[in-house]
Amino acid sequence: KYLSKMYNDFWMMDQGFLERESFGDLRDLIARRHLDREDFTLSPDDDLQRAVNIMKLYDVSQIAVVERDREGADHIVGILDESDVLLAVTRDPEAFAKPVSEVMTRRLETIAPTARIEDLLPIFRADRVAIVEDEHGRYLGLITKIDLINYLRRQLARS
Repeated sequence: KYLSKMYNDFWMMDQGFLERESFGDLRDLIARRHLDREDFTLSPDDDLQRAVNIMKLYDVSQIAVVERDREGADHIVGILDESDVLLAVTRDPEAFAKPVSEVMTRRLETIAPTARIEDLLPIFRADRVAIVEDEHGRYLGLITKIDLINYLRRQLARS
């Protein structure tokens, strides 16, 4: 188990052993950047079983649901988390075959990469994740509470 973490770049970055490009804004807090294809996303048409398989395989509890526009840019249309899946399948065991779009959360908290770290706090107080979008509405990634904690810990270690 420990060797698998040592060879996991995301774990190594979280621990401060690996550096990556810094932007000097909220993009630095995104654990898995979408533009670098570090994250896992779903299409609204994917079924819940596929979502569960991805959650298990990559040990993630929430996944962004995106649609691609004509220019090839991804725009977030929802978030699917374990609670959404659990509620759906306990009500209807056949829900595993349903499209993600029927179950995902559509009420999103978006934030610009140029926003201040303090602007994340109301989003987190509402028990949500911060969806980072650029000025054209393109999805850049998610920031969770633990992402902010890891970022602050790394900043403290550098000083």
